Amino acid sequence: MDRSAIFGLIVEKLGKRPERLGLTAAEVTSDLDLVRSGVLDSLGFVDLITELETAVGRQVELDKAFDRPAATTVGGVVDLFLNGQ
Repeated sequence: MDRSAIFGLIVEKLGKRPERLGLTAAEVTSDLDLVRSGVLDSLGFVDLITELETAVGRQVELDKAFDRPAATTVGGVVDLFLNGQ
């Protein structure tokens, strides 16, 4: 699965959450921090990762991921699934 496909899955899994916060589709970019923006709380973020693991067919080490800068951004999540960390 490539970067674009994983990005699309994230947008799909977020559903209408960004819209409810007044964000347009164009504002859901790689640098959008899902937790700091309020799109997801910490539990929602973990749920997103779990849903993506099922959809992508790959488990990731979430605890190691948080050691990286920008771990909770859309791009950070994409990188997590592409690079494993």
